[in-house]
Amino acid sequence: MTQELQPLVRDFAGCALPDQPADPYEALLMRFKQDALPVTVLWELTHKCNLDCIMCYNVSLAQPELSTAECFDVLDQLAEAGTLYLSLTGGEILSRRDFFEIAERARTLGFALSLKTNGTLITPEKADRIAALSPLRVDISLLGATDKTFDAIAGSKDTLRRVVRGVKLLQERGVRVKLFSLMMDLNLAEREQMVELVAELGVDYEQGFKISTADDGSSKATEHQLDREQITDLIGQDQMAFDLRTVTPATRTCSVSLSSCLISPYGDVLPCIELRIPGGNIRQRRFIDIWNNGGIFKQLRSRHTMKNLPECHVCPINRYCEGRCSGLAWKEHGDLYGGHSLACSQAQARFAQIHPNQMIPETPLQARLRRGEITLVEPTNGQPIVLVDSFVAEPRPQMSLVA
Repeated sequence: MTQELQPLVRDFAGCALPDQPADPYEALLMRFKQDALPVTVLWELTHKCNLDCIMCYNVSLAQPELSTAECFDVLDQLAEAGTLYLSLTGGEILSRRDFFEIAERARTLGFALSLKTNGTLITPEKADRIAALSPLRVDISLLGATDKTFDAIAGSKDTLRRVVRGVKLLQERGVRVKLFSLMMDLNLAEREQMVELVAELGVDYEQGFKISTADDGSSKATEHQLDREQITDLIGQDQMAFDLRTVTPATRTCSVSLSSCLISPYGDVLPCIELRIPGGNIRQRRFIDIWNNGGIFKQLRSRHTMKNLPECHVCPINRYCEGRCSGLAWKEHGDLYGGHSLACSQAQARFAQIHPNQMIPETPLQARLRRGEITLVEPTNGQPIVLVDSFVAEPRPQMSLVA
């Protein structure tokens, strides 16, 4: 049985490209984006976790996470702000003792709920309570098809068996489960085995290849990132159709700040999972005030367009690009409006897929890196970026292509 895959995963609502929708539901979501309504919120309830995955980007801070009472207040504020979709994630959500209190309160308030868990802590009793929440979906990571590989990546023991047990417990109770595999050099050889396992389980499935830099700027797992040739092969194996994008000065590379955001365990309200620049903290300000008036949110809404992305705007293969992220650019070289290396490799992989016999163009970012004009930023050692409401990162002037 062949499992349909989607190598490029936009797992956060803000990552979606704001193209013109074809159906009424997508048209409604487009209207939400145009009106800048916080329809979708991803909430990291905790950074605590029973696993130690090598690619985890969370960095715990020396401050208390939101209490149960504070979480209840956040839920009330989100309901007042018009949030419809709430995704609870971690860390590991089930490592928080009050998780079910928070999730049950969210359902009482009418949120459409989805959950992200590693699955290893699911017991029959917890599966019962998860099923009672009627979640839209439960997302669980599948990081290998053998015990040796999964354990090596997750920093744990007997991980694969426990994950499969958790999946089956949820399935027995009618809960929709989706498995996600982050492909890296450590598990690439087991790709087909993972596909076969998923087919056997009969769950939804996606594979991706973006290893995120940690929130403190460190690159503890980027050495395991697939290279361009491996990405090209991964895309080619799935033979997915790809439509070239129409790029104009008003084009956005993602929908960050338009209809979704992230809340950290410490109350910071952030544009997305990658861009850890707070618009404010919910312990000091109301959520809706941060959403409407936080400096980073206001700037991204008004400036995050192709005309303000000097490298991307003139890139010869920008029509093939589907993964450019301000957060990854910020982490990689401190430029909110720059490109980033993985997006360049991904666009080149798409170009190679469509034009297999042509020379692959170099991107402007790659040219600047080759000439030594920019360097990678130093890790921040876990220190959060200073919270400034008037945050401004001025776009650089447009550049020309030079050899």
